[in-house]
Amino acid sequence: MVDPVVHAKMTMLIQQEKKLKAEMETLDTEIPTWEKRVDLARQKGMIDLAKQARARADELRARVVAIEHELEVIQMDKDMLRYQAKRPSGVELQRAEALLDQIRLGGLVDPDRNEQTPGDDVTFDFKDED
Repeated sequence: MVDPVVHAKMTMLIQQEKKLKAEMETLDTEIPTWEKRVDLARQKGMIDLAKQARARADELRARVVAIEHELEVIQMDKDMLRYQAKRPSGVELQRAEALLDQIRLGGLVDPDRNEQTPGDDVTFDFKDED
């Protein structure tokens, strides 16, 4: 069962990611258009207009870089949510702690030290005839 908070955050991140990808597609079509405008303005000798078009193309490229960064952050956030969703919480955590307590009380193995307890040096020698 997925935690509703994690689910809601993941949904929000996916929606944000889709919006950014759509904006990126729009920018991918706008940048070449502005580059063409720069070339046309230069060909016509309109230097001021070419500078304005170049500035706009540069703004769009800067936005592409910002979107790429935002998408990387979203991917990291999604990975972190997946990690958090896999970690035990609530009932699972209480159950695991209760099992550890039972093992400790049993005295055969100390799970915290990962060693055998004293008196556990008894060995069994199984032979094929047994």
